[in-house]
Amino acid sequence: MSFPVPPSCLLRVFFDSYFQRETKLECFHGSWDRIVNQSHVYHAIFSCPWGTTFGKQCTFTCGSPAILQGDSDRLVCLEDGLWSFPEAYCKIECPEASGVNNAKLLTADCLATGHDVGSVCRYKLHVNKWCKIQFLLARAWEDGGCEPISCPAIADIFQGMYTCTNGRFYDSTCTLRRWTASFSMCSRLQGSCSPPPDLHSVEYSCDQGTAVGKCRCFPTCIVSLDMDLRDPVVLPNGTTAESLNHWILPPKSSIICTGLMKWYPDPRHIHCIQSCEPFGGDGWCDTINNRAYCQYDGGDCCPSTLSSRKVIQFGADCNQDECTCRDPDAEENKSKAKRLEGGGARGGMQ
Repeated sequence: MSFPVPPSCLLRVFFDSYFQRETKLECFHGSWDRIVNQSHVYHAIFSCPWGTTFGKQCTFTCGSPAILQGDSDRLVCLEDGLWSFPEAYCKIECPEASGVNNAKLLTADCLATGHDVGSVCRYKLHVNKWCKIQFLLARAWEDGGCEPISCPAIADIFQGMYTCTNGRFYDSTCTLRRWTASFSMCSRLQGSCSPPPDLHSVEYSCDQGTAVGKCRCFPTCIVSLDMDLRDPVVLPNGTTAESLNHWILPPKSSIICTGLMKWYPDPRHIHCIQSCEPFGGDGWCDTINNRAYCQYDGGDCCPSTLSSRKVIQFGADCNQDECTCRDPDAEENKSKAKRLEGGGARGGMQ
């Protein structure tokens, strides 16, 4: 003998257009088998005293040290078996930064509380080095490393005409041929460079001429009607726009005629790469912007750099790893690097 089953408790299949997948709900003893979990609100503690059936509400509080952001701390079980979209979330923040011995704090904002995950505080030590501490997902400030102070770059017109004992770092000595004084161009030095060649779809504007050390030429990309916007950048020797890895941060640069009658940077190293789209930090992971040149889409492609902790891919044009978490400064990749280093060390001891 069979008993009629109310239509609302039949096996149902619904389509979640937000995540592009199918999910099945099944009714047991008058309740759907789907319960509220942390995927709705991270770092939250849920309470469902009235049950989890249609029309019932669950509330949540934020586990320390996360704090509530928003007004509503309630979720409602809807008629399609889904929980309503939360109108608040739990955000982890860091308190005032701890001090560093024998150092001066340079970022005054670090004296306040409420710092986001990934915030960096910089200190200057008395030994002419920069130090930093960073707030990570571990909910505490982590000591960082020290970086030597460097002097400003020497003017481009002197490229190839000097050597330095330690680059631009503190206590380095740079020598211009046989002199060790402040650099200046000889007033009698005359000449000019040949017009820069049009390579890699790049053309140059030299409104003030091409004389030695006088003026700069500015590159622009030749763009056809069917191409996206492009930016002229300096790429490492042997690298092209097609072979450029996402972690390389190519600089934009004009070129200048040096004292050796040569262009710097070399026009052969200037290529056109795709411009960044103006959508960084909008909460959607855009494949075009997921690279160092575009600040990894403003943190939109890594869970640890998003307040919601959930990556939302924009469109369906992800090829290979374009939509993965690429940012080397993201906590996911730092943890992965530490694991690989640990594995390598153990392997070498066997």
